Amino acid sequence: MSGFMDFWRNRSRLFFKNGETESDGETKMKAEGMKTEEFKTEDIIAEKAAAEEAAEETAIEKPAAEETAAKETAAEEAAAEETAAKETAAKETAIEKAATEVKTAENSSAQQAGAEKEPENAASASGQDQIPDPEEVFKHFYAISAIPHGSFFTKELSDYLENFASENGLACMRDEAGNLIISRPGSKGYENAEPLALQGHIDMVLEKEASNSINMEKEPITLIKDGDWLRADRTTLGGDDGIAVAMMMALLTDKTIECPPLECIFTVDEEVGLRGAYALDLSGLKSRRMINLDSEEEGVITSACAGGVQMICTLPGIRREKKGKPMEITISGLLGGHSGEMIGKGRANADRLLARLLYRLDKEAKYYLISFNGGKKDNAIPREAKAEILFAGNYSKKNIRETVRNFANDIAKEYSVTDPDIEITTRWMDKDGEKEDKYIVFRRKDTRRMVRFLMALPNGVIRFSPLFKDIPRTSLNLGIVKTMADGMYTDSLLRSSLDSQKQMLVNRILCIAEEFGIDAKTDGSYPAWELVEKSQFREMAAEVYRRVTGKEAKVQVTHGGLECGILAAKVPGLECISIGPDMEEIHTPAERLSIPSCQRTWEYVKELVAACAKA
Repeated sequence: MSGFMDFWRNRSRLFFKNGETESDGETKMKAEGMKTEEFKTEDIIAEKAAAEEAAEETAIEKPAAEETAAKETAAEEAAAEETAAKETAAKETAIEKAATEVKTAENSSAQQAGAEKEPENAASASGQDQIPDPEEVFKHFYAISAIPHGSFFTKELSDYLENFASENGLACMRDEAGNLIISRPGSKGYENAEPLALQGHIDMVLEKEASNSINMEKEPITLIKDGDWLRADRTTLGGDDGIAVAMMMALLTDKTIECPPLECIFTVDEEVGLRGAYALDLSGLKSRRMINLDSEEEGVITSACAGGVQMICTLPGIRREKKGKPMEITISGLLGGHSGEMIGKGRANADRLLARLLYRLDKEAKYYLISFNGGKKDNAIPREAKAEILFAGNYSKKNIRETVRNFANDIAKEYSVTDPDIEITTRWMDKDGEKEDKYIVFRRKDTRRMVRFLMALPNGVIRFSPLFKDIPRTSLNLGIVKTMADGMYTDSLLRSSLDSQKQMLVNRILCIAEEFGIDAKTDGSYPAWELVEKSQFREMAAEVYRRVTGKEAKVQVTHGGLECGILAAKVPGLECISIGPDMEEIHTPAERLSIPSCQRTWEYVKELVAACAKA
């Protein structure tokens, strides 16, 4: 019983949902009326008395020369690698199973303690009949999902595709980067038709929920058929852009379709700066029309995209040994999402929220930063961020608690629509919440500089497009923040449909970095794919969509990055469009792919390919 009481004394956890704020620790709080009910425990009474008697102190930092030199405690992680034979055997087994088995929702539910019950209409039996229609597409999607293929880890999927080409007697070109171009001749009667290229990328974003212990770089994901949707078990699905890979594989082997000679382009590392597209040699490409299959909305013909550039900032910092009381602060429960597709929705950024809270706490108490870590990808809006700080000198736990509570109420109001389930957790890291100990922390001036830099960085939509409603023209996503032994590292992705505005934003960050004494550099810049006013290929695609569906296609631009601009620059005269089925919440563990939309899109793709053969 004593252990149970200690847990509740030391832990203060704030939840925000539908505008309400509640604490299961020292206080219970409601956002409405800002009322506070205090538990009359001995700890609270003692703390209140101490706070009333304590005088406010001026935070005077000891000279750096008198502080003890920091003790570096970094230790390299050692991970034993599996033997090549075991890896190969495991992956071959996973691939075979993927072609004939859908993982059941019941299994997924059992793996997650306390998880909600999976939908009753989720797949619950193994066998070929459980692969969704169109089976000729999804059998390939299941097979490639059994092969880990995150960005920078695509070699085995490249090997698989190369073997696929060989087994089916298809011509295949593979470069050192792992890109492939697999070709098939035209169908009977269309052998000499104008060739057509199709393109998609084989890497996926690796994101998972904290409750899932899977190593996504080495282990296959679990697929779940949930009614009309396909998703994964608490990980990204890889529909972006695995469905493109699956459709191209089906086109390459389907002997019943009418098609011109096809050149299917499989690129690597699109999600990390379109690196595969940059490395690809297209000097031998015969096609002058290309269908990119990397869009996520059915009925939309994407005809332009934003350019982008990675902005990396490194903040040097010196650590010292300091005595005090440590606290851990976690912000979680955010929806996150693709920083191109979802940044215009106004979703919260966990890194920014945590910086805001730390800035407020700095006004109430003297603390030192131990660590700050948030986000995993520069092209995904961070869903969670965590900081460890050390309070030193005189401070009021009541004032700290009040500051967090007020911040919580503000955030609950600000993001009640876009992120209704934001959760803030504070926890004293020492055993009883009272003991002071020595920790290796950043100096006070470095702590303040880091927090203020995160506050000063622009984030979110900078300007919306004046031509396309609700489409951002220029934006910045603070995707990664992490502390190291000697400083802090940030990684942001800037996007703009205008190169001049992209450069303006780069220059703005360079100016901010210079004022803070920070090293800033760019990496992985890629150009915008500019809208062509008139395109016969786009008009053909719209006409075929009208004929197949009876509906009008919508010509649109995207704020996300596509490889069309890079590839078109390599092949003079190459006309490009981008299409795809409905997908939701890409780049997050909530990602899901519409099965009926895939069925309709597959029929559309086949008809469009046939129309290209006859044009």
